Amino acid sequence: MIEPVSIIQFVHSKKYTPMTAAELAEHFEINDQEYRAFCKLLQDLEFQGEIVKIKRKQYANPKTVNLLVGTMDCNSRGFGFVVPAKKGEGKDIFVNEENMHSAMHGDTVVVRLPDLEQIPKRGKQKGGGSGQIVNVLKRANPLVVGTFKKSKRLRYVVPDNARLFRDVYVTEGDAKDATPDDKVVVKIVQWPSRHLNPEGEITEILGKEGDPKVDLHSIIYQFKLPRAFHKNVLNEAESISQEIPQEEIQTRLDLRKKLIITIDPDDAKDFDDALSLEKDDRGNWQLGVHIADVSYYVKQDSAIDKEARLRGTSVYLPGKVIPMLPEALSNNLCSLMEGEDRLTKSVLVTIDPEGHILKSTVKHSVINATKRLTYKQATAIINNESAGNIPEMVKNVLVELAQLAQILFKNKMNRGAIELDLPEVSLKLDEQGNIEHVEKEERDVSHRLVEECMLLANEMVATFMHKNKLPLISRVHPEPDEEDMLEFADFVRGLENTRVDPFKIHQLQAFLKEISGKPEAHMINLVLLKSMKQAVYSATESGHFALALEHYAHFTSPIRRYPDLIIHRVLDQHFSGELRSPVVQKIWENCLPEWAGHCSVTERRAEEAEREITKLKLLRFFETRVGDNFEGIITGVQEYGFFVQLSEYLLEGLVHIRTLEDDIYQISKKHMALVGTRRKKMFRIGDVVKVKIYKIDLLKREVDFIPYENRNEKPHRGKTRNIPEDDPE
Repeated sequence: MIEPVSIIQFVHSKKYTPMTAAELAEHFEINDQEYRAFCKLLQDLEFQGEIVKIKRKQYANPKTVNLLVGTMDCNSRGFGFVVPAKKGEGKDIFVNEENMHSAMHGDTVVVRLPDLEQIPKRGKQKGGGSGQIVNVLKRANPLVVGTFKKSKRLRYVVPDNARLFRDVYVTEGDAKDATPDDKVVVKIVQWPSRHLNPEGEITEILGKEGDPKVDLHSIIYQFKLPRAFHKNVLNEAESISQEIPQEEIQTRLDLRKKLIITIDPDDAKDFDDALSLEKDDRGNWQLGVHIADVSYYVKQDSAIDKEARLRGTSVYLPGKVIPMLPEALSNNLCSLMEGEDRLTKSVLVTIDPEGHILKSTVKHSVINATKRLTYKQATAIINNESAGNIPEMVKNVLVELAQLAQILFKNKMNRGAIELDLPEVSLKLDEQGNIEHVEKEERDVSHRLVEECMLLANEMVATFMHKNKLPLISRVHPEPDEEDMLEFADFVRGLENTRVDPFKIHQLQAFLKEISGKPEAHMINLVLLKSMKQAVYSATESGHFALALEHYAHFTSPIRRYPDLIIHRVLDQHFSGELRSPVVQKIWENCLPEWAGHCSVTERRAEEAEREITKLKLLRFFETRVGDNFEGIITGVQEYGFFVQLSEYLLEGLVHIRTLEDDIYQISKKHMALVGTRRKKMFRIGDVVKVKIYKIDLLKREVDFIPYENRNEKPHRGKTRNIPEDDPE
C-alpha cells in the first residue's frame, strides 16, 4: 500500500491538477484488492486536513482552493470558530451563524476562508470576515440530550449543551411518550439549515429533569461517555488468575520486605502508585516509585485492551467513577493494596542531598505495600499532628519523603517550571446524589510530595526511552504563542499595575508567588493557564513547557490512563527483546500517532464532563438558596455586566448591568472595570464583592447575581475610586 506522505506530496505539488479517487488510484497503481483501503486512506488524510474533496469528487490541496478542514467550536450565542485539523495552520477561523449552514458544534467541517485581513480573533467576533461552511465531513451529534418542551404549536428539545444553540423540533408522532420537562435523547433526522432548526425523533426518555440520577445519566449521554463493560470484557477479566506464579516472581526484583507506602484520597480504590525511600552510606537518597504492572495482565489487543483503548481514561464524576479497566483489575488485582503481593514496575532513582540525579533504572518488580495512608493522614504526620495509630518507621519515611519533595520542587522551579495554583471543589453527595457538603480542595504538602515523586518517575522513564530510541507517547506541552503571553502581561499591568515580562520565567514565578493568597490570585492563574497551550499526548517529542523538561511521558497511572499502559507495554517489549524486530517497530510507528490523538480527545472529554456535572450539581444545590448572599471575586467585565466567581464554591455567574440601579455604568477597558458615570463607582476585575443569588436557569446552566449591600457593614471592594474626568475610556 502507498504511504500517506507520497499522496500528500503529490497532491501538494505545483504540477498537480485535481483528481478523483479512481484517478489517484490509477496514478499510484493501486489494484482492486487495495482500492477500498486506499479510499479509506484518502478519507483519513481529508480528516487530517492534508487534502480536501471539491466538486466532481476531486481531491485538491486545501490551500490551493482556499479551504480548510477543522472542527466546529460553537458559542452559545450562535457563532463559532473552526479549529484547524492540521497543526501549524494558524488561528481558528470565525464563522457567523449565517454561514454555519448545517454544521453543529463538534462537527468536522470544510470551511471556505475569508480574506486573511478580515479574520477576527477569538473573543473579538464582532465585525471582520466570516468563513463559510461548505461541507460537513463528520457529524458529532447524531444523538442529542436535552429537555422536552411543548407549546401550543410546537414540540421541541432544548439541548443540555448550550453550544448546540438551536432547539430540536419533534413531531407529535416522534415525541413517543415524552411529557414536558422529561430529560430525553433525541436522534437528529434533519440537520439544520440557514433558517431552519434541526428536526429529530426521541429515542429514549431518561427521566424527569431535576432528578440527580437523571442529571448524571444525561451528562454521560451528552459527552458520549462509556457505560457498562461488555460481557466478554468482564468474562476475560474474571478469568485472570488471582495467584502470581512463583516463576514470575523469580524473574523480578523482589521488594516485598521493603517499607513501601501508598498515599491516596480517602475514598480511593484503585491504588496504582507506591513509594519507598532509603539513604545510603554517602547520604544519598534511594527513591523507589512503584507502579502497578497492568501490562502483565492486560495483553495487547485482548478484549480488555481494546475496551481500555476506546475509553482512553477513567472518568471521575461526583458520586460515580467510570473506570478504564473492569473493577476486577482496577480495584483488585492491579491495585497496590496494603499487605498484598502485587506485580509492579519500579523506577529506582539515586539522588544526592542537593536533589541532583545520580542514576536511575527501571525494573520489573514485586512489592507488598506496608501501609496505606490517606492524604489527610500523611499531611498530619508531616505537620507533626495526630494521625492515628501509624508505625514510627512509616512516619519517619514520610517525613524524609516530604524533605526530598521540597528539594525536588525547588530544583524544578530553578530550572524554569511554572507552578499554577488552581484549587478545585470536591462535592460530597448523599445516597440520592444531592450535595451534602462542598469542600474547596487545595494541594497540601502530601499532595505535593506525591506529585514531585510521580513527576520525577515520569521524567526518568521518558529519558530512558529517549536514550534507547524506543517508541514513545510523550506528554507534550508546547511553548505559548508570543502574542498570547503579551496579552497576559497587559492584563496583569491593567489589574495589578505591575509590569511582568512573561518571557522571563523567574520573574513570572516571583509574581505568582507574590500574589499567592490574594483574592485575585485564582483568576490570574486561570488567565495564565488560558494564555498557554494545552498539554496533549504526541507520538513525537517536543518537550514540556510548564515543567521545563525536554523529555516527559505519563507512566505512573496505567490503571486509569491508556497512554501510561502503552509506555508499560513498550518497556516490556524492550526488556524482552521483541522491539529488536523491525516489524514490531513499524507497528508502533503506524499506530502511536492515532492513539495519541485519541487519548488527548478522551482526556478532554472526561475533564469537560466532570466540570459540567459539577456545575449542574452546584446549581441544584443553590436552587433552594435563591436570595442568599455570598462573597465572590469579579472575574470579567463586559458591556452588559460583570462576572463574579463565588469564593467558597468557585461557581461563576453574571451581574447584569440592568441590576446596577445606583448609576449609569460604562465599560472602561483601561481599568478593566464597569465605571459609574456620575459617582465614579467602579466594579473592577479582581475586586471582592458581595452578591445575592437572583436567578438560576438550569436549562442554560447559568446563575445570575445581583449586588448585595448591607448598610450596617463596611463597604466591600466594589467601591468609589478617583478616576480622572478626562479618562478616554
